[in-house]
Amino acid sequence: MDRPRGRIAAAVLVFLLLVTLVTAKGSDPALFPAKTGDAVAIFLVDNGFHSDIAVPLAAIESHAGPLAQAAATTTSSPWVLVGWGDARFYEDQSPWQDRIPDGLAALFGGRPTVVHLQGVGESPDLNWREGVHRIVVSRAGLASMLARADRSFRLGADGAPVKIDVAAGVGQGFFVSGEGFSLVHLCNHWAAELLHAAGLPTTPVLDTLPAGLVLDLKLRSSPPP
Repeated sequence: MDRPRGRIAAAVLVFLLLVTLVTAKGSDPALFPAKTGDAVAIFLVDNGFHSDIAVPLAAIESHAGPLAQAAATTTSSPWVLVGWGDARFYEDQSPWQDRIPDGLAALFGGRPTVVHLQGVGESPDLNWREGVHRIVVSRAGLASMLARADRSFRLGADGAPVKIDVAAGVGQGFFVSGEGFSLVHLCNHWAAELLHAAGLPTTPVLDTLPAGLVLDLKLRSSPPP
């Protein structure tokens, strides 16, 4: 192997390792793990490139805020997928393969973003066979997570979330967000931020892709065998 190239590769790997360690976020022992009798199950749901958090509608309704207001205008299903991302890429209903160039353009940032809600008629682990990961959080951790989701909405003059008038499936809705989308703040990073708000440890470098986020949860949040 060419020595200069080998040194460059080694330097890049060391740099990535350092960034991974420096940006890693610890857990909040006051919120996570949940104590006996104080546990609530939520789900991380991914399709291979995008992650959502599935939350019981009852929990959202009991937490007054923009998320509850948005859900009330979107669905009455018992579970709600809560996601976030670049508006143009997210709202486009064409096959995702056709949207790759647009998705790459979104990585440079500066474009509008949205919060997406979708009702689910049954527990996500019964609704999908793959890409569903059960997470147990405390009630206080769930409240903190929902408060973090609330901050993603841009509110209108009436103080309510601004719903976007675009074609969406039944039980779905898009709402204007004020958060920025870029290479260092993707939809999976956003999902990880919600989990961190619930008290879980997260590692942003790993959390860039769903597979990394799932690995992160297994390595740092799963109970010991």
